[in-house]
Amino acid sequence: MTQSFILAKHVIEFVQEILALARKPIDVYRGLIQAHISAEIAPHIDSVVERYSDHEFAELKLSHHLKRFIEIWSRHVAYLNYRDSIDIPDLTAAIDLLDYFTSTTKWWALSRDEPGLVLRPASRDPRNFLKSLPLISIGQGASGRASGAAEKLSGFLKEHRLGSTEAIIDLRQHIVSVWLLLSAFVCKSQGRSTTEEEDFEVAYDIARVLFFYTPPEDFLALTALRQIATNPTLSKAAEINFARGFDRKLDSSLAARLERSHGEYLANIAKVTPSASRNILTNSLRLLAQLQAVKLGMSRIEADEYESVIVGAMSFLDKIDVPSALFHEQSKVVELFKSLQPEEGVEEKMALMRRRIEGLLVDSTGNRDFLLQFTKLIPRITALLLLLAGGTKTQPRERLTDSDVKRALILLNRLLNE
Repeated sequence: MTQSFILAKHVIEFVQEILALARKPIDVYRGLIQAHISAEIAPHIDSVVERYSDHEFAELKLSHHLKRFIEIWSRHVAYLNYRDSIDIPDLTAAIDLLDYFTSTTKWWALSRDEPGLVLRPASRDPRNFLKSLPLISIGQGASGRASGAAEKLSGFLKEHRLGSTEAIIDLRQHIVSVWLLLSAFVCKSQGRSTTEEEDFEVAYDIARVLFFYTPPEDFLALTALRQIATNPTLSKAAEINFARGFDRKLDSSLAARLERSHGEYLANIAKVTPSASRNILTNSLRLLAQLQAVKLGMSRIEADEYESVIVGAMSFLDKIDVPSALFHEQSKVVELFKSLQPEEGVEEKMALMRRRIEGLLVDSTGNRDFLLQFTKLIPRITALLLLLAGGTKTQPRERLTDSDVKRALILLNRLLNE
């Protein structure tokens, strides 16, 4: 193989990688430099990290590294939303991302081919995990790779004149803190006390995927899921009972008949949540009716309130542009059910997401038996998420994706806050 052929091959591979990027590095780094933390936002960040100011990590206060981590991802989320000023939702997304890395495991499987955040249930206390970081030391291999990567980053930023000297130094420091923290998270998760070069490689790749490949909705979905599960309206809705007459009317409704007539299209998605998937329409209406009852201050829904409550329930969907035809037009229902054929891996991701919701619900209510007392809540939430995922797809004939489910989380959170 000639030298010129090898060079050409490397050039082609480089070009292919650039073309495969969801976002161009120049655009991302420029966006990060231009985004700024306002005087209003800064105190919120300080309040989150100040509890770690007595701990040291990688030759700085741990709080200093964490502040940089939160700031850079706040700036990134703002950039993804075409803004150069950070607001509270951007900050919230960054804090939720930090919680994701410190409370879960296996997130290091994130890759360019699978850039979506898998919404896994928490497996440890994030605060205790962070407080243990001073026990982690940065090994020479990881330190050397961090220094080399930082120099390359500085060179790239200067070459493309993406900011002033001070702005370039600031961005470099922030990204180095991200690398070091992620390296330590991987190391600690695997039961070691000194980061190795391989830990840095994982951290470098994870940051690269998040900056250039991970869809914007993934960052928003992390926050949406937490806010859904901790929304007091949802736990109140679970306590609303239906009179038997109401249930009989709903079970004999057109929506219920369409479910029974076309349930065969739901065979694949039913492997994940059988009870939710068999009754997507009626389970969704039950949860929406319960939410309507909370809004009206009701403790029980009687049979003679069926029509008014269902109309109110449907109004929730109108506000997020979900068509009511999904409940009474056969062609629309069949199209919806067909759109819920999941892509490979979606079932497993949904199961993990459901467990994350369950854990947050139990924590937020302070009641360990909450899910035992209200066993129908999770199936109803799942049904409504599937309805929103399928009912808002721009390409209904394509299979159900992880992005569809995350869009549904964002919509459900919006619905709960209307």
